Amino acid sequence: MRFAPDHMNGDAGSPYVLYPWQLETLVNEALVLPHIPDRRGRILVTENFSTIHALTKLIQRIEEADDRRFLENNHVLYEVHRLSQRQFEWQRGFTNQPRFYRAVQLFGQGQVGAYFAEQVGCSVPEFIEAAFYIFCGSCNSASGTWSNYGDVGGVSAALIETVLDRISLGPANARAMAKELRGYDEHIGYKPSVLRRHPILRFGMPDVDAIAPLPPLILQRATSGLFFDIVGGEGAIWDEVGSRFEQYCSRYLAAMLDDYDVGSEYRYGTKKRRFDTPDILVSKGETVRLVVECKAKRMPITARFSGDPVSSAASAYEEIAKGVFQVWRYFSHARRGLLPRPAAEDCLGMVLTADPWLIMAQKLHPEVMAIANRIADEKDPDIIATDRPRVPVVLIDELEYLLQNATAETLLARLAMLSNDTSGWEWSLVHGLDDKVSRPYPFSGELRELLPKIYGTPFRR
Repeated sequence: MRFAPDHMNGDAGSPYVLYPWQLETLVNEALVLPHIPDRRGRILVTENFSTIHALTKLIQRIEEADDRRFLENNHVLYEVHRLSQRQFEWQRGFTNQPRFYRAVQLFGQGQVGAYFAEQVGCSVPEFIEAAFYIFCGSCNSASGTWSNYGDVGGVSAALIETVLDRISLGPANARAMAKELRGYDEHIGYKPSVLRRHPILRFGMPDVDAIAPLPPLILQRATSGLFFDIVGGEGAIWDEVGSRFEQYCSRYLAAMLDDYDVGSEYRYGTKKRRFDTPDILVSKGETVRLVVECKAKRMPITARFSGDPVSSAASAYEEIAKGVFQVWRYFSHARRGLLPRPAAEDCLGMVLTADPWLIMAQKLHPEVMAIANRIADEKDPDIIATDRPRVPVVLIDELEYLLQNATAETLLARLAMLSNDTSGWEWSLVHGLDDKVSRPYPFSGELRELLPKIYGTPFRR
């Protein structure tokens, strides 16, 4: 690509910085719009950065017009939530050891892994390793010719072709999917993206060339995007995903919370009425200091980008509210002396999620809490107001980052601050973190066994 000298400043805030979320919208809109040849024979010179810059600025102007229309009828804080959902994942990034490890643990084991292999034709670790190869190739070249590669770095050509077929689309199918996903009147920046399921676009004759408009989305597809390959599974598949998410969270906390005991849920109560504690109990000595309810439920597009997400995805948000209720019930039973093990007077609660449900969702927080209160009123009226403190809803990515850059006491201190914050903001646990503590990811050794083509030996092109 050709750059003018004044385009070379890539610092944040520069007028020539292009944000990946806007480029993603640009690609999708290019697929939707009809291609009409210019009557004077002119063509779009996409080798010039100035061309892409001009097109992206046009996308920005359309987004601003859609913002204006939305804000005429909605509170600006609903828009803050949508902006956060769109931008934060790009800023967090799609590639790190926890994301790879969690993908294998959640989607690559047991009946979930067997279902995935049946649908795709390879195992989850094989899928990730082949996708990583494709990602590296896409970063090294704007486009690739995929018909003449051999075995690379131990990843076979046949496996690469299997994964490439799964995550790529030819021109006609890409356009058809874009029209199906985006053919409705809504904010241009918040419509579903073809690139989330198919980050590779194939073209040429006979369909042998390929391009990844945004290569990081290949790794997003090979981690959290594995959801697309098991979405058709029955309830037992999703129950196992939820169970494996609980197991991962418990193992991770046990490995990272020095001087604390991390235990699993247990049943208690009378013969006539039994209860389950929250999924994870963090204790010091005999006293429980933190209870954690885990929710692996996928965040639907209506919850992520709707202008009225709680109404649009009520059943999805109710699952998060149930997590809050389960923490409240535990606090209430502790107060009433119904637990076989004591809980600290300042015991904290947390709902730990696989998706960013309430980050920067100040307007949504009271709506979800209202659902939790309704559930509590219906199921146990003896849960009084003091049993119902604010329960932070925390994204697993943020918990991992915090504990790899801070101590257990920092986590508890920040959870306590957030629990006592009455503003309704689900602010990030890692905001303003000093990053002075560096702790290794506890499952790095297992990754060398699970993904040897990536972590076991140096990757060769």
